[in-house]
Amino acid sequence: GLFFKSIFFMFQLFAQNMQIKYLTESSWDAKVFGKVIVEKEEYIAPGFLKMNSKMYPKSWLLKKIFNENDGEIMIKGEKNILRYSEKDEEYWLINVNEYFNTGEIDTASKRPLSRSLFFSLIFESLIDTSIGKIIIKREKASQLENINGFRARKWTTTIHNSSQKLFFEEWLVHQLSLKDTLDSLKLDIMGSLNPYKERNIATLNMISSDDFVRHVGSTAGLDSLEGIIVKAKIYTEHEFFKTMSFEIKELYTTSFDGAFFTIPETYERTEKND
Repeated sequence: GLFFKSIFFMFQLFAQNMQIKYLTESSWDAKVFGKVIVEKEEYIAPGFLKMNSKMYPKSWLLKKIFNENDGEIMIKGEKNILRYSEKDEEYWLINVNEYFNTGEIDTASKRPLSRSLFFSLIFESLIDTSIGKIIIKREKASQLENINGFRARKWTTTIHNSSQKLFFEEWLVHQLSLKDTLDSLKLDIMGSLNPYKERNIATLNMISSDDFVRHVGSTAGLDSLEGIIVKAKIYTEHEFFKTMSFEIKELYTTSFDGAFFTIPETYERTEKND
C-alpha cells in the first residue's frame, strides 16, 4: 500500500546518490554448545536503512532454537518500520512508538544501560579481579597487514592473574571515515523516526582490550590502542566461553539502488507483537 508507494517515490529523489554496504561477522565459541556465527549486513543511503542478521549455529540444538534470518527496513518520514523474515517469507509493520519504546532500561535511573555498565557485566564474568594481582602486557606489530582490504596494524594484549588469562588480538586502521559516514546517516534516520527525543540513540562500538585495561585501572606505561578496530579476537579461560571475535568483512560505496531497500513481492504480510 502506501508504504511501498512511498518507497518508490523516494527512490526517485535519491536516484543519483550513493549507498554504503557494511558487513560484519561476530562469533562466540562456547564449550558446551560450540560455535555460533552472527553475520550482520547493513545498507544505508540518505533516508534509507536496511539491516538484516543471519545466525549460523554449529550444533543441531542451537540450529533449532536460533537459526533465524530477520531484517528490518527504515525510511525517513514513515510512521512504521518494516520487519521481515527470510526464513518464513513474511513481513510485518511496527509503529515507531512501539519500536523505540523497547530495550533494556535501568529501573533506578529509567535510562538505557550505559556502555560502562554493559561492559562491567561482561568483564566480571570473564575474569575474577579479586584473585591476585592483575598483570597486563601489550605489543604492537611493526608491519601492517591486509585484513579484508584494510591496511591494519596488529596489537596483542594479555591480561592475567594467578588463575585466569584473557588474550586479545586486534587489528586497527588509523581511520575509517566511511564508517563515520554510515553512523551519521544511521543516527539521522533513527533520530528522525524516534518519537522519544529525550532518549539518546547510540551506536555500540566494538568492545576493545582498552575497555578491559581501563576497568582494571592499570594504564601506567601502557600504550592505548591507536585507530579503529577492523578485526578482533578474544581468547578466554572461562568455564563457558572459549573465544569471541569480531570482523568487518565489507565496507564500501556503490551507486544507489532502490532494490536493496525492498523485500520480494512474494512475502506475505502478517501481524506480530515484537
